[in-house]
Amino acid sequence: MLQERISEPLRRVIQHPTAPMPARDDDPRVDLKELIRIIKRRRALILWIAAVPLLLALLYVVFATPLYTASTQILIDPRDRRIVSNEVTPEALAADGGVAVVESQQLVITSDVVLRRAIARERLDADPEFGAPSNGLLAVALRNSLGLVGIDAEASDRGDPQLKALRQLKKRVGVKRSDKAFVVDIYVSSDDRAKSVRIADAIAQAYLDDQAGARAAASGRASTALGARLDALRRQVQQAEDRAVQYREQHKILAAGGVLVNEQQLSEMTIQLNAAHAKTAEARARYEQVASARRSGAASGATPEAVLSQTIGQLRAQYAEVARQRAELGALVGPRHPSIVTLDAQIQGVQKLINEELSRIAEAARSALERAQANEQALEANLEALKQRAISTNQASVQLRELERETEASRAVYQAFLVRARETGEQQSIDSTNARVISKATPPRDKSWPPRLLLLAIALMGGLGIGTGAGLMREYLDERIYSRELLHGLTGVPVLAVLPKLGAPVGWSKWAGSLLGRGRDQIPEADQRTAQLIAAMRRLSDALFENRPQRGRSLLMVSATAGEGRTTVALNLGLTTAASGWRVLLIDADFERGTLSRTLEAGGNAGLFDLVEGRAMVSSVVLSDPESGLNFLPLGNATLPGSRNPDAKTIVQKLSELANQYDLVIIDSGAVLADDYVRGFGEFADDIVFIVRSGGPKRDAVLAAIDALRINARKVRGTVLAASDEVA
Repeated sequence: MLQERISEPLRRVIQHPTAPMPARDDDPRVDLKELIRIIKRRRALILWIAAVPLLLALLYVVFATPLYTASTQILIDPRDRRIVSNEVTPEALAADGGVAVVESQQLVITSDVVLRRAIARERLDADPEFGAPSNGLLAVALRNSLGLVGIDAEASDRGDPQLKALRQLKKRVGVKRSDKAFVVDIYVSSDDRAKSVRIADAIAQAYLDDQAGARAAASGRASTALGARLDALRRQVQQAEDRAVQYREQHKILAAGGVLVNEQQLSEMTIQLNAAHAKTAEARARYEQVASARRSGAASGATPEAVLSQTIGQLRAQYAEVARQRAELGALVGPRHPSIVTLDAQIQGVQKLINEELSRIAEAARSALERAQANEQALEANLEALKQRAISTNQASVQLRELERETEASRAVYQAFLVRARETGEQQSIDSTNARVISKATPPRDKSWPPRLLLLAIALMGGLGIGTGAGLMREYLDERIYSRELLHGLTGVPVLAVLPKLGAPVGWSKWAGSLLGRGRDQIPEADQRTAQLIAAMRRLSDALFENRPQRGRSLLMVSATAGEGRTTVALNLGLTTAASGWRVLLIDADFERGTLSRTLEAGGNAGLFDLVEGRAMVSSVVLSDPESGLNFLPLGNATLPGSRNPDAKTIVQKLSELANQYDLVIIDSGAVLADDYVRGFGEFADDIVFIVRSGGPKRDAVLAAIDALRINARKVRGTVLAASDEVA
């Protein structure tokens, strides 16, 4: 009737009894229920360990010197006040750059320079709280005692008491910037409320003074450095100007109005040459026109020169007058008239004069052309000479311009240094720091140290954490079995039930009460654990017997060692199955201890020993409880004269005869590792239930007990975890 899925894992355990518990890697999640059960099991250790830091924290809270914290607020605007347009210290950046500036100023506040200013202002180097020697009787006595043995506790800082005060003050000062703001809080802790206020305000004022002094010092250093460079810069300017003048004189480079004389002359000569070209062209055109008119025989008076000439104008007027007279006279007389001849002679004379005048005009035009050509040639020669001179001058001007640039650069640097030196000298007396105290320190109302609730809470949480870790370490180093999963993994068979812890098993007092005639009213009512035990026994019964068992079915209850709750399980399982209407026989077969017989106060009754040795009949040794319907066979008396240890085969034979008279026989045997009769009962029983007490035997003992069952181990239906914190 043994299922193959149970026997096969159990055979593997028997073949390898010392194999470690298989790892359960099918579910990587943490079993929170198991963790809670471990903490509950180890709660005493956890609480004891947690009590130690909690007690130490409580003692510290009681005896520690209280501290009071005062704070002051400073607004540090990274945008400095724009008092002058060109300051020594640059204007701070905006946005994220401003935040970086303010955070840098936080470090300045806690710097040695600022704190030393505050120490000097408040004379903290003479304060015993900040390292000065105390004049109290106890302190003086302690120093004298140490001095007698050659120990000077203050030798290291005696030479500089301010350094000792600085070290102590750094421990008491804190700086914090408000979120999304340029406001800095300065915190100072002291054992005196008023002193913490004074020190906080002193540090704030020391910071403002340090900033003003630093900026004034920076301006002074800049002015001094600039002044030291002015003489050198002045000499450099003078030397550069001298080199430029010498070079100009050496190469005869003259300038007028910012323009070189050679270039000015070349420009004027070019203009003159262009004008000469125009005059020559005009003279040539006039001469060619006059010459052309004379060669062609055309009227010479048609030329512009003839028209503009006064002499020709007069001669033409005279010619016109004579011609008029001849025309008037020719109308009266004939062409041979003396007057007509005279007038013709006059006309010819006037015409001759006109031609002579035109010849003089043509000669004058030729002379003007020659003069223009000569002037043009002279200008061209002069221009060419000026060009050659300008080329050499320009080549020399390249080096001259370089010298002039050096001169201008030196002059510009000197001018800038001179102006800047004057500005920085005036800025020493101007404070452009944009920082101010917006909230002075006020006396604190409550103590800032020690934080009682926080310190106790941290000590409690830390102690619980350390205790929990120690408890888990103790749990995982423990070789005993505490959980269903561990028992199942170790044995390889299912866990049929998990029984809670009870001071006395349910059913014992009830069974003993009915057996001895006690009333029902004397039985205490079942509490929550009793209800859990009843539910667990029902699950165990359902797991073992899905239906009513066949007549004569036998069940053996075994355990590795004594005291694992085997008797509790056997008794309560018998009561549970009897309450279902089955005819159940409960047999005490623990030859070593007889726990069940003593519990049911049947130790003096005849029992199994008497039945096996033939001293009693079945009807006289089996006790029946009419209320529960459970039948009980006690262990009997094995100390009578002539008694000896019964043979296992004889016991099995007697039990076989009894089994046919009942539906179920439950045998409470001894410990497997201590009682040799258990193997014989294992051969007789149809099913075996292995009982393991939570926190009882070690794993090796459980494996050794299963191995001791040998071939009977295949009858093991499952295990029961007794006295466990689990509720299942």
